[in-house]
This record gives sequence, C-alpha cells and structure tokens, in this order.
Amino acid sequence: MTAIRTTAASELLGVSASTLRGWERRYGFPTPQRTGGGHRQYDLGEIEALREAMDRAPDAATAVALARRDHAHADGRDPVDPFGERPDGGRRGSASPVDRLRRALRRYDEGEADRVVEESLHLRSLERSVDELLLPALDGLDRDHPGSVEFAFGWRWAQRWLAAATRTAPPAHRPALVVLVDGTEHGSVDALRVQALDLALRRAGVLPIAVGAGLQPTELTRALHRIEPAALVLSGRGVALDRLGRLVFAAQRAAGGELPVLDFHGPLVEARTTGVERLDPAPLVARSRLLQVLDGDDAPIRLRRGR
Repeated sequence: MTAIRTTAASELLGVSASTLRGWERRYGFPTPQRTGGGHRQYDLGEIEALREAMDRAPDAATAVALARRDHAHADGRDPVDPFGERPDGGRRGSASPVDRLRRALRRYDEGEADRVVEESLHLRSLERSVDELLLPALDGLDRDHPGSVEFAFGWRWAQRWLAAATRTAPPAHRPALVVLVDGTEHGSVDALRVQALDLALRRAGVLPIAVGAGLQPTELTRALHRIEPAALVLSGRGVALDRLGRLVFAAQRAAGGELPVLDFHGPLVEARTTGVERLDPAPLVARSRLLQVLDGDDAPIRLRRGR
C-alpha cells in the first residue's frame, strides 16, 4: 500500500483536512492507518478512487459510496461497509443492521428501531441510511410478512421517520423545481421510496412538488402555470398509462415547451418505446441523476409539448 499524509490527501481531493476527517467519521471512508506518532496515513488507492468518484457524483455521500465500491473491486475484495455488512446483506460474526431493524419492527419495538437508525447515522449519511438500511428492512418485512400487522407497523414507523427527517431539511436554494406525480399505493414500499426521493431532493436544495396521479389534468395545468418545473417524475406501477399521459400532456403545456420526463418505480419500462428515462430504483442514485438533469448535464430525451 502506498500511504500519503493528510495534507497530501486533502490537496489531491481539493478539500480541507477537516473535511477529510469528517468523511472518515461520518462515512467510514477513506480509512487511514496511524503512524507511531498518531498521524494519519491514507491509502493512495482509496484517495484516487475518491477523487475519480467526486468527478461523477453530485455530493460527498454518493462519491464515498462509489469510491468504496470501486476501490474494493479493484482490490478483488467484497465491498464491506463500516458495519461489516456485505452487499448481499451478510455480516461477519453478528446480525446486520438491516436484520436488526427488521427484527425490531417485527417485535413492535420502536425504541430499538430508532437506535439502529441512529447508529447508522453516526457512520453513514442520512441518504445512505435510508437507501441501505431503512428501505431494505421494509422490503424484507414485505417479502417475509406481506399484508401482516408487522409490516403495517413497520411501514407507519418508516413513514413517520422520513416525515420527521423532511421537516429538518434545509430550505431549497436551487431555482429548479421537480414535480413528482405520485401514483404509488398507500402502505407500499414504493410509496416510501417516493417519500425518500422527496427527502433526498430537499436535502440537495431542490424543492419537489408532489401531486397525486388522480389529480385532474386541468388542476395540474392551473397550478403549474405559476411555476416552471425543470423535470417531471412519474411513479406508481399500477397507474393507468392513459391517466399518466393526460397528466404529462398537461404538464408539458403548462411548462410552455419541452419538459424532461423520467420514471421512478412507475409503469414505464422501455425508454426506447416511450421516450421516458427510467431512474435507478435507489433514491440516492435517482437523485444524482435528477441533479444532472437539472444542471443540464447529459439531459434525457425531452418530450415535446403537444400542439
């Protein structure tokens, strides 16, 4: 391993030494060794992976996640997060955080569920905690106990947790707005994913405006005449395509021009036949792509406003 000091690592990344140490505490990456005198020595490979990831990611949390994965693959190792959890959910020596959270919700133990998430927040960003802990735990409950009281209890807990986190999100500072057409079923994991995407966008300074897929197109047109949305995101796998089509048409007319339309856990699968890009199912990755669209980088196909 080629090791470099903190000053060299921070210069390579273009960040301060305190920022680098903050990433180590919060995300568990990069992972320096200590010299006999207590000084940090960073693995050059980790720093280079992080520098490359920063060029591709819109925020530190996404960059660290990409760098950790890329560096582990380059070394021929299985990526392991700060908890020792493998991507397939396994864990060396004890239960994974996902298993612990799922068990707490099965026991109706809100206090333990809160503690598991709080532990995650000490080492992961809030967005990664949602993507890699909260949502997988609810997916597991839905898979193992579909329609059960345990799942309903867990879903309500997760919804309240996400709502509380949303209330602490900073005010929007980006001028672009995103309209989320939410056609997910109440009580479904997909509804939590849309809520998580809403939270992730807010934490990136974007104001998402969520509307139900049952909204009348004329009402959507009336509302959107007052704003200029930069993108429209469709969700809800069970929504009829003609219903979505009418809402998209109304949004296009209200926008006064071309409008990027993207699908997030919605019914549109084949981009080549619909002209709609399907976002990654993970809210954090979906947010990264949306930020690229809002910034005008590598924009998706834009559906033209109906004449």
